Amino acid sequence: MPRHGSICRALLVVVLAVGAAVAPRLAGQAQAPPAPADIVAAVKARFAPDARVAVFDVRVETRGPSIELTGDVDQPAAKEALVTAFRDAGLTGVVDKVAVLPGPELAVKPLGIVTVSVAVMKTKPSHASELANQLLAGMVVKLLKKEGGWYYVQSLDDRYLGWMEADHLALATGEQADAFARSPRVVVTSQFAIVREQASADAPVVSDLVVGDMLEAAGQAGSWIPVRLPDGRKGFLSRTDAADYGAWKASRAVTPENIEQTARRFMGVPYLWGGTSARGFDCSGFLKTVFRLNGLELQRDTDQQANQGAAVPLDDDLAQLRRGDVLFFGPRPGVTRITHTGIYLGGKLFIHCSGMVKLNSFDPASPRYSESLLKRLVRARRM
Repeated sequence: MPRHGSICRALLVVVLAVGAAVAPRLAGQAQAPPAPADIVAAVKARFAPDARVAVFDVRVETRGPSIELTGDVDQPAAKEALVTAFRDAGLTGVVDKVAVLPGPELAVKPLGIVTVSVAVMKTKPSHASELANQLLAGMVVKLLKKEGGWYYVQSLDDRYLGWMEADHLALATGEQADAFARSPRVVVTSQFAIVREQASADAPVVSDLVVGDMLEAAGQAGSWIPVRLPDGRKGFLSRTDAADYGAWKASRAVTPENIEQTARRFMGVPYLWGGTSARGFDCSGFLKTVFRLNGLELQRDTDQQANQGAAVPLDDDLAQLRRGDVLFFGPRPGVTRITHTGIYLGGKLFIHCSGMVKLNSFDPASPRYSESLLKRLVRARRM
């Protein structure tokens, strides 16, 4: 026993000595603050996991003993959380220059109403930048900031962000936007239409229009409708090209028959990256337009749309699919990342925009058979 007790005491001394030597290093590791960039990334993941619909553009720069934060966010809570995260990490000398959008210069008229038939939304404030989206006449956006002749905006329909030309927007107060929404309006139902200066097919043109555009109705004139665009331009629209917006909206229904009929009316319309109008579509823009014209607003991009609606199982014979279901495809067989989409029409036939709006089939006996798309099919949703 005495021998065993001596061994235990000796071991205890060794353990305590090792612990005393290691403890400062472990404590030092535990107290090391996270990198500033990691703090920013963590807060961004919380408040803006999808940069297409939320603003969190924050940059970190070390200037001697100071850490300078610059950029934009669209939520006061995001800025507060960012500053708090730096303080809780024990980082001192933080200089906060992060702006919360929109800025005070846009407080008087914080909204914009699209004034042209098809307005472009760019990824940067430049004509040379990538086309991200299109908005139609009468749609409303929230103004976030201005740079040169461009506004950084967010669509009120799907929260998509982008840059729009100032000339394509009529700035409005909340009251003015509400007044436009309450006014008698018409929606364009023809694929393309023209507003003319007088109630005559030979009169000079005021503006072109596409299906889905909305204008204020300013009275009655027989076979012509007096209309006013959001920027105040006036003219006449043929009654055969439009319908009362309230009655039209009440008649919308997302049925298999309506979805197919609407989709087929765009056969042959060319592919256009970023397009969501009758002038040209990308694959998700085609879906968005088809469902919007039937009363359902989808998200802008394919991977976002792939999370809407209800899942439809994909068996070997595709027996669970129904007309009007939305199909999602990967970039190549075996890859589940969503890059393309289409609408199922039944009988293994589907419609999509690839090169142009066209039909393809999953049936090997069909002349429209696409083995590639069949192998790339990864998901289906019922909207």
